[in-house]
Amino acid sequence: MKKNFKETSKTGGTAWFLQRVSAIILFTLLMLHFITYHFVGSGDVTYARVVEAMKSPWFNLIQFLFLITAIYHGFNGLWAVIEDYVHHKAWRMVLFGAVMTLALSLFFIGLLTLFKVANLA
Repeated sequence: MKKNFKETSKTGGTAWFLQRVSAIILFTLLMLHFITYHFVGSGDVTYARVVEAMKSPWFNLIQFLFLITAIYHGFNGLWAVIEDYVHHKAWRMVLFGAVMTLALSLFFIGLLTLFKVANLA
């Protein structure tokens, strides 16, 4: 990925559009989560019922999509703020590395959590 740290992104329109798309996807996944896990089904929410829901491949798929979308949405927004306020080339490079490192770290922690939940269920 070639990034010119002297100036702001020339793809600001694309990042802006993808921020809106990821917000819609996050909202849709959140509503799907609430409807599926809180309103569909019978009886009280119990540990056994939650573990049963976790056995479903749909649970893991929804959680994985939510993880990817949330990390993209959050860090795309963070980078937009950094681009607006940091204009020095060296600081932009340092912050870009820090943002990417943090985003990848949180992604892998989320994946490990999903794998752990899938193996427990």
